[in-house]
Amino acid sequence: MQKKTYNDIQLNCVFQNVTELPESVCLPGMISRHKDGFRFEESCHHRSCQRNPKLFDGNYCSLVHMQNGKYQIHMKTINASQVTDRNQLAFNVYSELLTAFSIID
Repeated sequence: MQKKTYNDIQLNCVFQNVTELPESVCLPGMISRHKDGFRFEESCHHRSCQRNPKLFDGNYCSLVHMQNGKYQIHMKTINASQVTDRNQLAFNVYSELLTAFSIID
């Protein structure tokens, strides 16, 4: 293991449940380097040691951060027999996608 210290950096954090990072708490997630600093994204707490951490887990879709730095949306299975209003379903999926994409900003 090699240790590297970066001085005078800007770190942007995306948390799932907290607004401030508590002291002495380790959070699972991914850190990436960008031109304007670093970004930490906390993963969802469903499983331990995920290869591509899930950043958002909704009713219709989930958002993962791939190891190559790209984001990927996964659509979940929809039971067509339970859909009564297709327009409402489309709006719900659209709203959830907007929520998932707001994490990327």
